[in-house]
Amino acid sequence: MTESSVINLLIADRVQDDIDHIVKTLRGEGYQLELIQADQTEKIRGAIDYQPLDLILLRLAEESPSIAELRLMVVEAKQDIPIIVVMDDECRQRHKPARLLEEGADDFFNLDDADHLVAVVRKELRHLQGRKREQSFETRFKESESRSQALLENIQEAIAYIHEGVHSYANPAYLNLFGYARKEDLAQIQLVHMVPPTYRDALKSVLRRSIRSGKAIEAVELVGVRSNGQTFPMLLECAPTRMNDEPCTQIIVRDATPEKSVYNQQLENLLKYDDTTGLYSRRFFLETLEIDHDGTVLYILFTDYAAIRHAMGFEAIEQFMLEVTGLFKELLALEDIAANFASGVFTIYVPTRSPSDPMALAEKIRVAIAEHSFQINGKLFTTTCCVGVCQAQDSHESAVQILAHADRACESARQKGGNRVEVYKPPKEERQGGGGAISEQDEASIRMIRNALTKGRLSLLYQPIVSFENAHEARYKVYLQLLDDTEKPQPFDKLGAVAVRYGLMGALDKWTLIRALSALIELNKAKAKLPILFVRLSRNSLADPEFFDWFSKRCKDSRLSGHHLVLEIKETNADDCFDETRQLRARLRELGCGLALSHFGGKAHSDRLLRELVPDYIKLDGSLIERLAKAKDENSRLAMAGLAEQAHGLKIRVVAAGVSTAPQMASIWQFGVTLVQGNMVAETSPQLDFDFRQYSG
Repeated sequence: MTESSVINLLIADRVQDDIDHIVKTLRGEGYQLELIQADQTEKIRGAIDYQPLDLILLRLAEESPSIAELRLMVVEAKQDIPIIVVMDDECRQRHKPARLLEEGADDFFNLDDADHLVAVVRKELRHLQGRKREQSFETRFKESESRSQALLENIQEAIAYIHEGVHSYANPAYLNLFGYARKEDLAQIQLVHMVPPTYRDALKSVLRRSIRSGKAIEAVELVGVRSNGQTFPMLLECAPTRMNDEPCTQIIVRDATPEKSVYNQQLENLLKYDDTTGLYSRRFFLETLEIDHDGTVLYILFTDYAAIRHAMGFEAIEQFMLEVTGLFKELLALEDIAANFASGVFTIYVPTRSPSDPMALAEKIRVAIAEHSFQINGKLFTTTCCVGVCQAQDSHESAVQILAHADRACESARQKGGNRVEVYKPPKEERQGGGGAISEQDEASIRMIRNALTKGRLSLLYQPIVSFENAHEARYKVYLQLLDDTEKPQPFDKLGAVAVRYGLMGALDKWTLIRALSALIELNKAKAKLPILFVRLSRNSLADPEFFDWFSKRCKDSRLSGHHLVLEIKETNADDCFDETRQLRARLRELGCGLALSHFGGKAHSDRLLRELVPDYIKLDGSLIERLAKAKDENSRLAMAGLAEQAHGLKIRVVAAGVSTAPQMASIWQFGVTLVQGNMVAETSPQLDFDFRQYSG
């Protein structure tokens, strides 16, 4: 910014003489000011949310928000606004400058030093302009990269990038040409293995010429090898280039097979249709649903499929599936997409533009199958089906998630006796309240949460997680406590569900993490040994694509080792947001932070989730621990033994959470669980001063 630039300035102060002094000083330096004055939290929040601001000058006072609260307002508004603290004599006595910066201020100036004010403002404006310029460059680079990526993904020419002889990238046309389904299938395959042995020397010669000359090489006639071993004539061009800042070779391959279009059509048909029933294939169904899922999915499971296959054989089962297809194919509209999805499972996607009524269609299919008599291999039999329905209008979920919901509804129909239609209904905590009127109770809860955020009525409580093996291991679970207008603590279980439902929990997660990091910083300054803090992460943050970047910056700014933080995710949330959780797991490893799955062990496939995510900790579900305390519940004991053994094999620490009685504590020792949390050990406290030595040994 130049000296004559306009500054959109917010001054959070109520001393008019000091405001006039600041304004006069800056205008004397040639700055034009668009000034906003505010001394109340709500007005400050409104200015941050709705005004274009370049700087915030904050004078700390009892009535004004703290630096952390102001920084949280800026974060929630997704703005980049430097915060500068106004220091007077009283502030200098109460606050150390280093502490101001630790709490989130970008800088400070002394009120009686005009030169200091101007220097700080000039520096922050220069840094702000630099960040905006960098963000602009990054945005344009990403847009250019996205356009290039989209072009590569959609272009008809087969293109790949080779680094040190191995495929680092291949576009869909390249995969189709060589007969591979996924990019991962090519990750470890060398380019020389894509041609017969007699052509490998020629291929190497072409690549060497391209690298040495630094130029593109004209098309060379070679022979390619598809994944199924078939060979085909091809033309190959190559040129040296760079990808992800690494030197590599770009190759373009063209199929030189005569009547290539006929072959491609045959290949496309094989990928698009199921050869047994003539319905669409699983792959085509998933691709279609991923692109357009503004409609309804029917998941049809045949009750006696396994018994029919076992009794009559594979040939009979193919005839059975073909006959079933004929029963409902005539019921479909042209817009409906039906697929032979898996063994004994058909799926139908009914888009909103289809004239079909999904519920009526599901019922017609159920009745048609139940009333039909099948005659195969001289045997006469009947069967039924279960139909799960998931209405996915305007859904932000992936195709796999939508199908999982339909599958869940189908399983519900099966458990209720089968031969019925069930509609998927999301759990209460997943239902969003934005689609209709907010209840008075929810509105009151939302108001309480917002007031707590803006008026500083939030605090943290800590509950020890003790180790019976090592007295030097200090761990705490972090709980968020909220006070109402009368300073009375409110139970956060119900408030947390409301916060998640209306998208407020992400801000509370950030507040908790900021405060947890601040507590660790204070301990570090006091030269105390730092504990490991377990902080729960809601599904709001899990689904926020910008959360990790924010968290990473906070961790790096704290200058603390990442292993002092463990992000804790409920098993249900990790299951429903599996891709997001897996990506977060990988990125947390980069920071050195841990991952814990809480309320664990309540699902039939918990063991599979454990293998896929390999967290650092699992915290056992409280109901499972309660059942363990009952000696007669052998199933729970076997399930616990299996989970504990699997976790130990993967070097995952097991925590028994919610332990409140002596029998519960005694029941977990036999499985090698040595980390315990609960009121039986210690209740929550606002201090990090628990003596862990009393439980060691």
